[in-house]
Amino acid sequence: MHAPATLLMLVLALPVQAVTLRLCVDERSHLPFVTPKGEGIADVLVREAAREVGIALEYRAAPIARCREELRVNVADAFPMTPYTTALLGFVAYPMNGSEADPGRAVTSARAMVFRRVGSKVDWNGSAFAQLTAPVLLQFGSVLLLDRVKAMNVAIDDSGKTLDANFAKLLAGRGDLAIGSEFTGQVLLAQPQFNGKIEALPLPFTDEPYYLGISRRFRDANPQLTERLWEAIARIRHSPAYQRTVQKAVEDALRTLKE
Repeated sequence: MHAPATLLMLVLALPVQAVTLRLCVDERSHLPFVTPKGEGIADVLVREAAREVGIALEYRAAPIARCREELRVNVADAFPMTPYTTALLGFVAYPMNGSEADPGRAVTSARAMVFRRVGSKVDWNGSAFAQLTAPVLLQFGSVLLLDRVKAMNVAIDDSGKTLDANFAKLLAGRGDLAIGSEFTGQVLLAQPQFNGKIEALPLPFTDEPYYLGISRRFRDANPQLTERLWEAIARIRHSPAYQRTVQKAVEDALRTLKE
């Protein structure tokens, strides 16, 4: 056998090294969507899609602001549940449809609701707040909510680490409204310390798709593989097997949050 042919056979016999996607995830759980251990519905979806297209995953849990910075400086490659917002466009790539992100290839969608003390006259009409006299309370690291509220030129307090911490601030009069996850908020409203004292206003503050946000560096280095990953996410998300996974995860999350 000629040497070039032998060399070619040896090269073809070498194991193919999988591309690794380094995921940074928030150290705090956001049930039922993401958890530090990768057990949320968005985590499961990304893991299944990565397995299908042959991408290896590495997980690292950190404060969400640190994850965002690590994505910006290319220490991390992706965040599993990323909003499409101007604050991230400089360094995060999304599955696109023309000039906008493609909701058909999102990992999930979620609503944020506006919560107030029962009896308060502070209001939200879907586009503006009324009768605010104290800050709007946001959860630390909520970049989409922070962008939206900042544009309204109202006082903001985003130092609270969790929505229940902001509910406690709300009851203490340290804010007029709290904005946060509809899922978590509804569970909290059933708890004795908040039941009958805080209510959700009827109109959502946001109702948005969330994406596997990937660093532009990783996308540029692996353009076809990245597109295949986003396509696999879209396909798996609508499969009956994944829908059953979602239903079970929601039930488990409700039990966890009520404990």
